Amino acid sequence: MDVSEVNALRSAALEKRTGLLVSAGAACALVGVALIELLLAMGGRPFSPLGWSGLGVMAGAALAGPRGLAGGAVVALLYYLLNLQSPERFADFFDSPGNTVAWVSGISMMVAGILWARPRVLRAAAADAELLARNVHEDALRVSERRLRLVADNIPGLIAYVDLGERYQFNNSAFERWFGLPHDLTGRTVREVWGDERYKTIRPNLERALRGERITYEYAFEYQGVSHQVLANYVPDFDVFGRVKGVFVMGTDVTQLAEAQAALRAEHARLEAALDGSSVALWDTDLRTGRVYLSDGWAQIVGGPPGETTTTQQVLAGLVHPDDLEPLRKSSVEAMKGAVSSYAIEHRVRTRSGGWRWILSRGRVTERDKATGRALRMIGTNVDITDRKRIEEAVQSAAQSDPLTHLANRALLSDRLRLALARTRRHGTPVAVLYLDIDRFKDINDRFGHAAGDTLLQDFAARLRTSVRATDTVARFGGDEFVILLEDVKERGHALRIADKVVQEARRPLRLAQHEIVATVSVGVAYSEASLDPDELLKRADAALYEAKAAGRNGYKVSEDK
Repeated sequence: MDVSEVNALRSAALEKRTGLLVSAGAACALVGVALIELLLAMGGRPFSPLGWSGLGVMAGAALAGPRGLAGGAVVALLYYLLNLQSPERFADFFDSPGNTVAWVSGISMMVAGILWARPRVLRAAAADAELLARNVHEDALRVSERRLRLVADNIPGLIAYVDLGERYQFNNSAFERWFGLPHDLTGRTVREVWGDERYKTIRPNLERALRGERITYEYAFEYQGVSHQVLANYVPDFDVFGRVKGVFVMGTDVTQLAEAQAALRAEHARLEAALDGSSVALWDTDLRTGRVYLSDGWAQIVGGPPGETTTTQQVLAGLVHPDDLEPLRKSSVEAMKGAVSSYAIEHRVRTRSGGWRWILSRGRVTERDKATGRALRMIGTNVDITDRKRIEEAVQSAAQSDPLTHLANRALLSDRLRLALARTRRHGTPVAVLYLDIDRFKDINDRFGHAAGDTLLQDFAARLRTSVRATDTVARFGGDEFVILLEDVKERGHALRIADKVVQEARRPLRLAQHEIVATVSVGVAYSEASLDPDELLKRADAALYEAKAAGRNGYKVSEDK
């Protein structure tokens, strides 16, 4: 906002104030006029039109000063002129011109007296009001200071205020209790109170605070043979222009906390020594802040730099595999609510290289809020079980897959077929089974050798995978026998199209060494029914397969429902 705008605002405010004062004076005069008219209406005979209206003028001058006088005078003058046109209303007054002069002179003298006395009366009233307000304020201030002193003296910590000259302006009684200093340090310098040696350690942080920096640090002191640890806070005090005018000094005795932290560090050190070189990582979570401490073993698991890690729950959650995040969250929430005493869950975490490692995470709540029971702290361990999971997966894969073609084996297909039929009974989603084998496979083995036969089986398995959906199952039952499980077959024609596609894919030549082999396939198709069990459905598909072979091979047949 520039100067012209400021001046315009000031002018507008002045005009508004002037208008209000003039209106106030006019209103006072109008009240006088109204009283005269009321008397006339009631049959009264007021002597002068300047009587009550003149009192209104004087009231306006007393209340609003010269501007009020102007507003009232205008109203009184207009009323006088109006009645001058009808002198019979105030016949006695208008009979003698000297009445007007006398009344105007009298009113003018009284108004002059009022205007002379008004500022003096206002100043006296303002002085009395100011004195009264000051007394009230000082009384309130003294009460407030007593309360502040009472509160400050009963706070179990140091509180003081140091000005720019490094002089104490206030301190509570904790200084006396802690250090044996005088209770009131007001006016004494920091150097004077603490001595040169102690001042050398205080001065750097105090000077930084006096430059506007907020400082927090710890220091130790000894009094009467007892060692204490203090957490000090220096908070700058700024004036309205942003300049530092002093520093609030606050100190908290954290001796017990420091001892507890030292004991905890020693405990962690012993545990770290026990865990050193293992794949076990210790973790400690503060549930109030979300901060998590992890031992050096965590860095070994995720591939981070050696050493302890301090992070947050949110960051760690970002490392968990998306498929494992909800089960992990559910387990930890159950432990925090007290539904279980502890939890143990296996899940994957992302390493710095972008890979995934399996860990076994265990945890339990070690601290709760006594009033609400809310969990405040959890500790536990993370164990790297990646190698164990790989072995388990390899064993499971070997138990459920065909070693030559890596398709599902008979056992895995039986499990999936049993589950598929259960879903069919529940939801009415039909399935189909394609039972097939390679025509005259024995002749190919005898002519070209078993190695060529194995290559043909592997190639045929690959062709079958490309002929079905990812949700379908392709299995090898042994030799040249294969089974395809098609789930969620919305129409029977879908299974027939797959069967025809398999037959067509099998006809594509396969080159082995110097020979080109063309193998055909026979397929039997069977559809599920609510009452069928897995063995019965496979038998129907197998029977349809033999019908296809009897019909000349190189095609498919469908089992008729019975």
